[in-house]
Amino acid sequence: MSITKPLEGIRVIEFANFVAAPAAGRLLTDWGASVIRVESFAGDSWRFYGRNCGVPVTEQENPLFDIYNANKRDILINTKIEEGRQVLLRLLKEADVFLTNNRQKALVKAGLDYDSLKEEFPRLIYAQVTGYGQQGPDVDAPGYDGVAFFSRSGLLADVAEPGGYPATAPGCVGDCMTGTTLFGAICAALFARERTGKGDMVEVSLFGSAVWACAAMSTFTQYGYEYPKKREVMSALYTFYQCKDGEWIQLAITEGDRHWRALAEALEIPETADDPRFLDAGLISKNRSELIPILERAFRRFDSKEIVDRLRKADIVFDRLRHYREISQDPQAEANQYIRAFTFENGNQYMMPMTPIRSRNIGDMPCGRGPHMGEHTDQILKENGYADAEIAALKNDGAVRQHP
Repeated sequence: MSITKPLEGIRVIEFANFVAAPAAGRLLTDWGASVIRVESFAGDSWRFYGRNCGVPVTEQENPLFDIYNANKRDILINTKIEEGRQVLLRLLKEADVFLTNNRQKALVKAGLDYDSLKEEFPRLIYAQVTGYGQQGPDVDAPGYDGVAFFSRSGLLADVAEPGGYPATAPGCVGDCMTGTTLFGAICAALFARERTGKGDMVEVSLFGSAVWACAAMSTFTQYGYEYPKKREVMSALYTFYQCKDGEWIQLAITEGDRHWRALAEALEIPETADDPRFLDAGLISKNRSELIPILERAFRRFDSKEIVDRLRKADIVFDRLRHYREISQDPQAEANQYIRAFTFENGNQYMMPMTPIRSRNIGDMPCGRGPHMGEHTDQILKENGYADAEIAALKNDGAVRQHP
C-alpha cells in the first residue's frame, strides 16, 4: 500500500527567486505538494550564484540551486506583458497556494498583490516573504538575509567580542529559517481553509524571523544584560575553550553545582573544585573572570579528540565547534538523512543537505534535482487547458518560453 503524503493534491505556484520563499516551496514538495516555479526569461539569479563561490553552475550540476528547488517543475513566463500575466492568472485558478517574495511595489504594479487577487481567488493561500514586514518606514526596502536578518537583528554586531571585526553572516541561514517558518504558516492556513473554505494571506519577513530568533537576547538587554560580551564576563561554564590542536570546545553547563566537579576531574584539575572561590554555582558566577583563565590553561593541555572523550565520559553537555566542511561527512547527519548522497546527471556525486522535518508515516524524504529553466512549460500549459496552437501563439508573442 503506497503512503499518501499530507499535501498530495495541493498545487503551489511559486513566483519567487533566491532562497527564502523557494525554501518553503522545497518543504512543500517534500510533503507531497506539486510546486510549479514561475521564472522570467532571464531566470532566477540564484541559478547562477554558485559562480561566486566556486560551485558548479551547469544544467548537469547545480547543487546550490538544487538544494532549495528539488522536485519542482518550471515554466518561463514574461509577466511584464499582459499575455504572460494572463497565463499566470490562469495557473492560479487551479492553485491552492501562491508563494512569492517579489517586492510589494512590483506585485502591486503587476496586479499580483494579495488585495488584487483575493476576490478572484477566494480560496487561495497567498504566502509572501518580505524583507522587513508589511508596515513601517522600511516596508519597501530591499533585503537579503545578510542585512535584514543578521545585520538588523544584532546577530552580527553582538555575536563577536567588542573591538574586533564583526562576524561574517553565514549564507542563507536566515533564508532557511524564514522559509521553514512560512512552510508552517502555509500548512496552518490550508488546515484552516478545510474548516472555513476561505483562503488567507500569510507573511513572514526576514527581519521578523530574526527578531523571533533573537527574542531572548533582546529581552536580556531590556533588563541591563549587555551585548556584545567581553570574554571575562561570559559564564565560565557556558563558553568556548581552545584545545592544544587549535580546535575549540563549547561548554554548555547550566547546572554548575551538578557538573562542576566532574568537569574539573575530566580536565585533571580536581583541586579547583575545592577552591573557596569556586565552591558552588553562585561563586563560580561571581568569580568567573578568575576561573576562565584556569580553564583556558587546562583545555590547552589536551588535543580536542582527547577532550571530547573525557567530557563524554563525564556526561557533560558540550560539542566541538565544527566546520561547515564537516557536515557532508558527519555520521550523525547521515544516519538521520539530514544529508543524502545525490548523483548529478553528469555522474558527479555530492552529499545533498535535506530538509529537517521527519514523518514516521512518510519515511524518507525525496532527493532530486531542481528543474531546468522552462523545462515543463509546454507540459504545464497543456495541463491547464492550452491547445497546441495557443501555446505556439504565446511563444510567438513572447509570453512564454520552453526549455530548448
